[in-house]
Amino acid sequence: MSVEPVSAGLSRISVAAPCFPSGRVQVRYDSLTLVRALDENGALTLLFDCYLGEKPPLKLTFPDGSEVQTQLRTIDLERVTKVALLWRGRANLDLHAFEYAADFSDVGHVWAGAPSSRWQAEERRRRDNRGHGLMTSAAEGTGEGDQLEVYTFIHETGQASGVVKLALDYESRARIPQEPDSCGTGLYADLEYRVTVWRPNGSASRMRGSFAPLPCGQPTDPNARYSSKALPQLILTR
Repeated sequence: MSVEPVSAGLSRISVAAPCFPSGRVQVRYDSLTLVRALDENGALTLLFDCYLGEKPPLKLTFPDGSEVQTQLRTIDLERVTKVALLWRGRANLDLHAFEYAADFSDVGHVWAGAPSSRWQAEERRRRDNRGHGLMTSAAEGTGEGDQLEVYTFIHETGQASGVVKLALDYESRARIPQEPDSCGTGLYADLEYRVTVWRPNGSASRMRGSFAPLPCGQPTDPNARYSSKALPQLILTR
């Protein structure tokens, strides 16, 4: 297993396990457990989000129970803020960031459906001398293990003051027809989630939240659909 540092607080993990073609591996980082599939040659390349920095080791468990541990490496954790959203279960949550008073579908509205990229965020930063962000991890709520979404904001030194507002959407509940597990007494009707915030000074804070159950068949109120409960607002100052 090899580790390559990448910008925006990421590490590129390359795994070669020819003994386990098409096998599944558990990827553990602090309290997070992801499940990923090796290809037919037993290889896996993973762009991993270091939302708790480089100190927590990354541990991979292979189909035979063997475990390999490695240390993550990144390039620029000192200039990024990361907001990580974690939940468990086959339900979909979407993390939304609204940069500098952006509205829905504006250029500054960043989410899994409009994730931006490292290159786009850097180009916008150079153009207007303000920090910008991107989704460095996104999930659809269909995989095994934990689900993870991460919004990464790349700071600009000396930028003008501003705010990035964050909101959370229980997308599965808003679908038509509604997902039965997301309402009433469904398995994920009162879905719990965790939020972790990494800041450029190396500090990390953790919060928890949950969605209150709603009756099945009740229309979703568009104004109440996007919640800021347990999410920080990023206040940017000079």
